[in-house]
Amino acid sequence: MDGGRGESPAHARLMEVRDGSGERRRLSLRQIEVFRAVMISGSINGASQMLGVSQPSLSRVVKRMEDVLSFKLFERTRGRLIPTKEAGTLLTLTGRVYRQLDELGDAVDRMTKGDGGLFRLGCTGSPGRCVVPRTVAAMRTALPELDFQVDVLLIDQIIDYLLFQRGECVVSIFPVRHPLVQSTSVGKGRLVALVPKSHPLAARKLLSVDELARETLISFEAETPHGAVVAQLFASNRLSPRIGVVIRHIETAISLVANEVGIALVDEFSVANLWNMPISVVPIKNSAPLKIYLSTNKDIVHSQFFKRFEKLLLNSLSQRTVPWESRL
Repeated sequence: MDGGRGESPAHARLMEVRDGSGERRRLSLRQIEVFRAVMISGSINGASQMLGVSQPSLSRVVKRMEDVLSFKLFERTRGRLIPTKEAGTLLTLTGRVYRQLDELGDAVDRMTKGDGGLFRLGCTGSPGRCVVPRTVAAMRTALPELDFQVDVLLIDQIIDYLLFQRGECVVSIFPVRHPLVQSTSVGKGRLVALVPKSHPLAARKLLSVDELARETLISFEAETPHGAVVAQLFASNRLSPRIGVVIRHIETAISLVANEVGIALVDEFSVANLWNMPISVVPIKNSAPLKIYLSTNKDIVHSQFFKRFEKLLLNSLSQRTVPWESRL
């Protein structure tokens, strides 16, 4: 509080006496604070030191309170303030107000820390394997009291998930096309080849499309974003891939490669950590870039938890390392 400023217009409005049969006399939080300080310290001078406000300013506040209440709070005897009986009663009531304010402060603190809160988000399979778990782990460290629900979604589930507000956002490797959905690119990667460690190509630093065209491949359905990128990669080189196994989920691709079924073409976001599996990750020459997107409902106001998640997601993607970097 600034010394000598008196009460703000907002506080003054709170004190106004209401006319009519239901007349009420209201005190502002500023007045309650000043009154309590005077009662605790026993003098205007003591209250001035407690609050860091000039004595004349506090005297005006006390005088205004007495005008509003229409009864005296203090008797002035030989330069001393003697509380009236009414002042004692009022002090008890203001104690309740301060306890409620403390409870409010505690509730806000719990909300800030996520205590009792739930942050629900969705993701598709690829970012749901490494990118999203890493971001949730970082957020969990910062907000240990916050609960999470992570929903792994199919492509045709995303729009309803956002529009019906089942979750606050979705992370995917493709933009969501809908007038009520905002999709923002938050990272960029590329297509890579997952090669069984026993395969002759596993030690290569880079693979060409010509080399991949001679291998039996594991790839996603043609109508999926992954499948479309693979088809475009081979078409741009006037080649056709030999797809031996068609899959829908990234975990299936990884397991098939680990069991030496073939070479899988996947996005790098899904293989940021292979946990010592017998697989080599090899970049593909001239592979088109792949983006990762964060999608939200345009019509909702985002929570503080979404903003924290977005920041941590961007940070995670900017600092990520990929398994093949040590070999390049």
